[in-house]
Amino acid sequence: MSKNYQIRIEGHLGSQWADWFDGFSVTLETDGKTLLSGPVPDQPALYGLLRKVRDLGMPLVSVNQVYSIKGENIMDTKVNTYRTTAKVVGALYILGFVVGIAGSVLSTPGQLETVSARSMMIAIGALLWVLAAAGDAAHGVMMFPILKQTNERVALGYLSARLVEAAVIAVSALFILLQIPLGAEFLKASASEIPYLQSLSALFIQSQAYTYQIGMVALGMAGLTLCYGFYRAKLVPQLFVIWGFIGYVSFLLGSMLEVLGFNLQLLHTLPGGLWEMSIGVWLIVKGFNSTAFVSESAKNKAN
Repeated sequence: MSKNYQIRIEGHLGSQWADWFDGFSVTLETDGKTLLSGPVPDQPALYGLLRKVRDLGMPLVSVNQVYSIKGENIMDTKVNTYRTTAKVVGALYILGFVVGIAGSVLSTPGQLETVSARSMMIAIGALLWVLAAAGDAAHGVMMFPILKQTNERVALGYLSARLVEAAVIAVSALFILLQIPLGAEFLKASASEIPYLQSLSALFIQSQAYTYQIGMVALGMAGLTLCYGFYRAKLVPQLFVIWGFIGYVSFLLGSMLEVLGFNLQLLHTLPGGLWEMSIGVWLIVKGFNSTAFVSESAKNKAN
């Protein structure tokens, strides 16, 4: 039994191509897109139709099945919904990267005697870390329904790892904030109390470093889970999958070495950090692979 589909592509399709999509109506929309509407007899025919669109070299915007319930036409808007999700996730990647760097710069306590003079900047830096942690948790929440389509365990694993990472980074921010009351006490302390306060400050600094690296270990595990989900679902180009695996293995192993006492000067974060910026831009501009959702939807309906 044929099912009706609407396929929207970027750009106006010339009239000479109408016969290539025999049985489909071609509508040139005012926003510069072309809408192809018509019946598709089965899943192989749908794949063949999408290959024709690919061969045109015109970007695919959306693929929607139109079906009838109680006489009303209802459009399957799954692809469009996930297009919005891709933009939000991409924006979170970029914002998280920028906020994380700003938080690192502002929250560095320095010498204990200078903390009180910089208390406002240190507090802002710590709050930026909390915002970055909230963004990490949001990543897991927003990607859950997308990854769940292919493998629910992968979706749960990614969500769990992101929540753990967010919680640990929030604790790391707390150790930063504890420097502020210590700095205030340092200015009032007697000579005999100064060594104790300096030791306590050093302890908090080291605790903050450990919790941050543990958070990065959780990030590495989350990132590897996400890349596996991308690979299974073919949501992004395979180049990003390979790059992501390399970046997050570097995150994971490098952060473990940092906990063990090796000072890598954050070099292990470069491949993963550049990947997050690049995938963020890609998701905003291109979104997820639309045909992956079409294929999954067709499989579910066939079952």
